[in-house]
Amino acid sequence: MALAALVLLVVPLGLAPFVAGVEEPAPAQDRAPRTIAGDQAVAASMACTDPADPAREVPTDVVAARLCPTENGLVRWYAPQDGLHADLAPLLELLVTLDPMPESTPEGRYICPQDGGWGFDLRLALASGETVSISGDTGGCSTVRIGGEDVVGSDEVLATFLSGITDQRAASKPASDLASLPLGCGSDTTFKDHVLSRIGDPRELVRAVSCWRPDSKDDVAPWIGPTPVPDHWVAVLADDMRRHSRADLGWNGADPCVGEPWTSHDLVGQTRWGDVVAIRGVCDTYLLSDVNTGAPEDQEFWYPSQRAQRILDRLRR
Repeated sequence: MALAALVLLVVPLGLAPFVAGVEEPAPAQDRAPRTIAGDQAVAASMACTDPADPAREVPTDVVAARLCPTENGLVRWYAPQDGLHADLAPLLELLVTLDPMPESTPEGRYICPQDGGWGFDLRLALASGETVSISGDTGGCSTVRIGGEDVVGSDEVLATFLSGITDQRAASKPASDLASLPLGCGSDTTFKDHVLSRIGDPRELVRAVSCWRPDSKDDVAPWIGPTPVPDHWVAVLADDMRRHSRADLGWNGADPCVGEPWTSHDLVGQTRWGDVVAIRGVCDTYLLSDVNTGAPEDQEFWYPSQRAQRILDRLRR
């Protein structure tokens, strides 16, 4: 008996369940997803209109993913037209580690009065040919629904997917059959009057419309436009943005219209990846980055050259 006890004492701790004849499988959502090779053809063919059943759990055999905007959120937006296939591991690893929704009432419900950000439907294509859906909303509780249960972390899911798309684009070329999405001037007077993509570089612009307002500092007039911008002008403006933009305070730091009427001028366009972007101008200074992203000193502003400014002036006639 003493010898047997000694043998058990020196067995490594990690092998103890095996020696004792006990196996304790990890909960389904704690196991790491099995990463398999992504399928570029499947990613390219995924459509938001295709049928998809709600995911019962985070699947382990994903070959491609597509993000689709939904009307669940209060903010309208365009999701990327390209599907993700190059590196699915960060997205899948995040999904299996999201925390359950906390319980804050006797009924076990967590109340989120401010729900309603960017709603999305994450489509996951499986090696079996099936497509499943995981929904999320970045407002309020930042909820993600998996297997009929809400977990927390839709902001991280959205950011991880978009980061994966950005990295994938760096090593690939855009598709030739991208849809031309509607471009317009909007109807209200806020910075949220355009339906935009969450990613997209204005310096990759390939089509655009012009929208402007004269004397718009105190008495905001309706937009004039949308006026289509000729393709050869779009090419000149995009090249000028690459050459004459920098991170600074722009019109957040000083009046850009000294001695001139306060004129608002937006270029709303689509990049070569299909992303809808807005370049927002006040007099002769244009904001390239998202107006709600980061601190003012981290934003990217474009200061047009004389050649580009002549084109912009002609668009405002």
